[in-house]
Amino acid sequence: MGKNNRNRLHPKYEDPFQSPTANPKHAHNQVNGQSKQTYNDIVLQVQTRKRS
Repeated sequence: MGKNNRNRLHPKYEDPFQSPTANPKHAHNQVNGQSKQTYNDIVLQVQTRKRS
């Protein structure tokens, strides 16, 4: 229902979320529909690798 209405109102609109697992509400945390780590988590992971 919502997608058909959206296409009628905005015919040039393309959904940026091609993956069925992507959630537009969490788009700021996703890259290509997949979850990404925060910068702090990446730094923590690198530091723990250095220490071990």
